[in-house]
Amino acid sequence: MRTKILYISVRSDFGGGPRHLAQLIDKLECKYEIYVACPYGEPYGTIWRHDDNIKVVDIPYRKFSFFTLLKLIKLVRKANIQIVHSHGNGAGIYSRLLKLICPNLRVVHTYHGISDTYASALKAVASIIIGRILSPFADKYICVSNGEKKMAISRHFSYNSNTVVIYNGIDDPHHVARNVPMKPLNFISLSRFDFQKNMGAMYQIAKVFKDDERIAFTWVGDGDDKERLEKAAKNEHVNITFTGFSTTPSEYLEQADWYISTSRFEGLPYGLIEATSLGLPILASDVKGNNEVVCNNYNGFLFQSENEAIERIKEILNDKYDYQQLSQNSIIYFREKFTEEKMIEKLCELYTNITND
Repeated sequence: MRTKILYISVRSDFGGGPRHLAQLIDKLECKYEIYVACPYGEPYGTIWRHDDNIKVVDIPYRKFSFFTLLKLIKLVRKANIQIVHSHGNGAGIYSRLLKLICPNLRVVHTYHGISDTYASALKAVASIIIGRILSPFADKYICVSNGEKKMAISRHFSYNSNTVVIYNGIDDPHHVARNVPMKPLNFISLSRFDFQKNMGAMYQIAKVFKDDERIAFTWVGDGDDKERLEKAAKNEHVNITFTGFSTTPSEYLEQADWYISTSRFEGLPYGLIEATSLGLPILASDVKGNNEVVCNNYNGFLFQSENEAIERIKEILNDKYDYQQLSQNSIIYFREKFTEEKMIEKLCELYTNITND
């Protein structure tokens, strides 16, 4: 009999967390009997509901509900679920309360970016209190970067004994190093337009180069800040192409020359991993997650401030660096650390270990 796993996510729209879950479902549905608790949403909520090999339970979008908790308790008991694996903070509330009520249940929780900064003091306090209260109620915590693990333990969200790092991974496209590009150089970002991704800072960087014909920017994604920034770019004649959300971002990455990120915090960003797999050098803010995909001066550069990023771009435009070597190093780094095969192998091993304990 196959092990039954319930995955919980309070998001099913575009983003690293839902995308990661979609990968797990795609690779593991032939090995495990899979249930998914998620809200309606595009693209993944629709995809999962049309997959005959999994069973989907509706839950609210980024909102806790006691009614939903009762529904999940009933499902776990009726279906004899053995493992619950939650993804992201909201989902982690449900999974660990399930463990409290059903102590024989095996619970795994994956953090997808513990925040370094919060939009408000109230959110910061609430996050820390909830994280500490619920910390005992999981068998294993998965962090997607070493920086995230360090933060989880220091904040008492988990313990060294029950926390592991499993890097996000993607399928190897078997790309080769890129040739030196012609100008204008295309700096690309795959991003949500929200507080975490800090696209306002990227706009200020791009604005500095609005009259420089050697550079252009492509922003792939959507979110709350997109309309405002797109309007500003049009009014101020900043050379940014806004593509909106794309289900095939690799097509844009193939046409780019550099990847750029200004995130305030990350778990382990898929955009950067995809960039390395295709041989793109990366310019990224020096925050956890980013600084485990970018090895400074090896496959790209990390920066502490907008001014530092601007100065680095000026050096890039003046051909200070060996582009082909940076590109080759990105591919090497990707294959060492971030393949989907490695990610799935480590996760299956974790599932086996906790069910045999």
